[in-house]
Amino acid sequence: MTDAKAPQIAALVLTHNAPNALARCVEAIGSQTQLPTELVVVDNASDPSVDAASLPSVDVPVRVLRSDTNLGPAGGWAIALRNFLANECSHAWLMDDDIVPEPECLDRLWSAVSDTPSSAFAVPVSIQPDGEVGRWGSWCGFVIAREIVEQVGLPREELFWWAEDTEYCHWRLPKAGYPLRFIEDAVVHHDAIRQGGDLPAWKYYYESRNMLYYHWHIMHRTGRYPRNAIRLVGRAMFRQKEGRLRCLAAFGKGLFDGAFGRLGIRYPIVPLRERDLRATPAGRRDAPSA
Repeated sequence: MTDAKAPQIAALVLTHNAPNALARCVEAIGSQTQLPTELVVVDNASDPSVDAASLPSVDVPVRVLRSDTNLGPAGGWAIALRNFLANECSHAWLMDDDIVPEPECLDRLWSAVSDTPSSAFAVPVSIQPDGEVGRWGSWCGFVIAREIVEQVGLPREELFWWAEDTEYCHWRLPKAGYPLRFIEDAVVHHDAIRQGGDLPAWKYYYESRNMLYYHWHIMHRTGRYPRNAIRLVGRAMFRQKEGRLRCLAAFGKGLFDGAFGRLGIRYPIVPLRERDLRATPAGRRDAPSA
């Protein structure tokens, strides 16, 4: 970005135990037609830890922030945005490590919001491994202005995993006057490197807890919660191959803690590893037309 009036955009990437996905993500950021000002990788207790020198070489300054404790996406993104506010960039471009933005993604996101930079909140469309085109606010490559983060604050660290993106992007930001704005020609691909197979019991706990907490204590209405809860129980009973009773028990404990607002890291987790995408190849569709 050579224009003196160009924004200072920090690309923020949250990673955990996914070196191959992180490398793809970093390469894609370094291949943008409009490069960010810097790239900050937040290493959420990866084992081994992320070494900036081992990342693909890109024409963007790279920093690594390390958390020795896995704080989940909620805590990890709080670290990322807290650091963003402590530095001088005007905008942040946020994505998980299994997001691969197409080369013109940042350019098109910025073009869509450049007339109103202080209220910039723009979300790309996300193509899933099966070709489905997703339009939702999550950590999938949205651009947001510093002024908005200063106004609405950081993600709720105590949620740890699940619904922290819903609370932030679908509730708090729209309530503050910044609705989701999808940019149809800005495209990312979601590798979904942690999906597939049985869910660990801890995911049933945090999903049921945070889903209930979000609906009862934040939205103050049930909304789609009953249907989502039934779907989660159905998965434990009929799709889970092992540990069904353990998963159902975790679900029940999550309901109890969610009802009484018992948040934080309250159920032990087993660190996840990325899947080998070579063993499960997925075709990628072209970008959807605007």
